[in-house]
Amino acid sequence: SQGRPALPIVPDAVTPPVPSTNNAPVAPAPQIIIAVMAESSLKQVLQELAQAWADSQDSGPQVPLTLTNSGTLRAKVEGGSAGDVVISADVADVKEMTDKGLLFADGQRSLARNTLVVYGRKALVKDDDLGWFDLIGTEWKKVALGNPDLVASGRVAKRALQKHDLLGDEHKDTFVYTQTETLALAVAQREQADAVFVYKTDAAKISLPGFALFPLKTEDAPPVFYTAAVCRLSKNPTQAGAFIDYCSGDAAKAVWAKYGFETN
Repeated sequence: SQGRPALPIVPDAVTPPVPSTNNAPVAPAPQIIIAVMAESSLKQVLQELAQAWADSQDSGPQVPLTLTNSGTLRAKVEGGSAGDVVISADVADVKEMTDKGLLFADGQRSLARNTLVVYGRKALVKDDDLGWFDLIGTEWKKVALGNPDLVASGRVAKRALQKHDLLGDEHKDTFVYTQTETLALAVAQREQADAVFVYKTDAAKISLPGFALFPLKTEDAPPVFYTAAVCRLSKNPTQAGAFIDYCSGDAAKAVWAKYGFETN
């Protein structure tokens, strides 16, 4: 007797093999970049704040800084090339750019304030009542300041000079105008000016022989407020807003104070 043949085995439906992904390259996540354009007087404090904020983020964003004057900053915003965040020292400029729809009104923050002073040669004539305005054109033959058409501190200085009638023709050769406060201070450091209008934070960094600080009254030169806003054309508005919030938060106040700025 012959055995029965085995039943044929019907294979299951064939499922194509799934290639292994263990060794497949993984596309890296795109690098988040928050480009910040700010006043040149904020260089050191913003370098520290930007690094601290970036280190606190899981995404590890890059925060490139462009430091310039108020006039150039505004021109860049109006030209659509200011990046993600702007920090201006001219509140009027920020308002106008916001009204034009170039900056988001939501999320704007006043980060800190600064004070303008005159840093000049000590008076040769001993007189306790002698003010900075008495020395311009007499003992101070050259005075440096930021160009009022470009520099926020220059606009404040111009207001003080006009109040004391020091911008007439008899003083037109007295003033040396520069594109930033830093450049104005450099003129004095090169001994090409007897005095300079400069932020209190910048004056604290240097010591020139024979120079002294001459404070300006608030009615002559009101404080400068640094205002931060997100650009309407920002590619990362949410992260840009988060950076501004960090710079205005409690953790940042100690950093602002470290560099001589005042906060609320």
